[in-house]
Amino acid sequence: MRDACTQILQGEGLRVVTASEAQKGLELASRHSPALVLIDLRMPGMDGMAYLASVKALDPDVVGVVITGYATLEVAVEAMKTGAFDFLPKPFKPAELRAVVRRGLDHRSAALRTSALLHGETLSADLHLAALAHQFKAPLAVLRQCVEVVLQGYAGTIDPRARGMIEIAAHRADHMMQFVDDWLVLCCLEKGEGLRNVASVNLQALVQEEVDRVKERPESAQLSLECIAPNDPGTIEADASALSELFANLLDNAVRYTPAGGSIRVQVSGTADETLVTVRDTGPGIPPEEEKRIFELFFRGRGQKRIPGTGLGLPIAQRIAEAHGGRIEVETTLGEGSAFHVFLPRGGRRKPSAPPGREKESKGPQAPQRS
Repeated sequence: MRDACTQILQGEGLRVVTASEAQKGLELASRHSPALVLIDLRMPGMDGMAYLASVKALDPDVVGVVITGYATLEVAVEAMKTGAFDFLPKPFKPAELRAVVRRGLDHRSAALRTSALLHGETLSADLHLAALAHQFKAPLAVLRQCVEVVLQGYAGTIDPRARGMIEIAAHRADHMMQFVDDWLVLCCLEKGEGLRNVASVNLQALVQEEVDRVKERPESAQLSLECIAPNDPGTIEADASALSELFANLLDNAVRYTPAGGSIRVQVSGTADETLVTVRDTGPGIPPEEEKRIFELFFRGRGQKRIPGTGLGLPIAQRIAEAHGGRIEVETTLGEGSAFHVFLPRGGRRKPSAPPGREKESKGPQAPQRS
């Protein structure tokens, strides 16, 4: 089981170390300072709850996920009281493992971003909001975990009518957690802290990885999703984590606005000076009267109110592109779909020249209709 989990998570680009018993695991945790630990509830030397408490004594910010074949309401409650972020009942599928680890790492990233903001030289109104957002995140996460425990049946059989209401609560909690995450990312970008680890990035591999992740989502099952690269785009100087966020937001947008039976096509190409990634969908398109507002914060079109979104996904994507010296252009036809073209210079940060025939209309924060 350890070997299988290792292979799955290494395939996500994560560095993984494993131990067969508790004491060895504590030694590894002390040596490597992991961001997240997957803990078997029953293991040699120490039970999982005691191990989690010991690891959190080393690093209070470490994210703990408890794995158990004895999933009960009592186990879930005890795990949460001990500080577990989530728990994973056996047997589980690779996609379930990837999902819980991704959620845990996103949670840790949000916490670290908030800490970085709060330790800046000044505490502006935006930073106060970032701190407030992070305070919301912890109780929301616990609320979501408790709801999931009930939905999984560990608290007993649920009346069908009650299940419907609980599922609505779960969706709303997910939406609020996404909003908090997006807001914290946006605060970092506005403060100029969006790029932390700039290095050579294989753009095609990075985009393909995001496409593969989207394919695992249940809502993608009825969509045709492909990624092509007519020529090798090579590498660019960029922050891989930030670019992953950018393309994850564009793909999430495309999935949510493309009806069943539709298609999403991602194309990656490059020239000697610049790379281009296009995310094209067969969604409803953007009305002409709303297209000019797609860079306004929180703006969402009148026809898209029923589709869940935070209104921050595309503003984040735009700011990440601009932080790399790039830009995003939108091409849309009402009733046929939209395409988002992301231009990124190979050398990283540098001021891009304005596209022919277009001028920068606003220097203020801008955001799109769809997200």
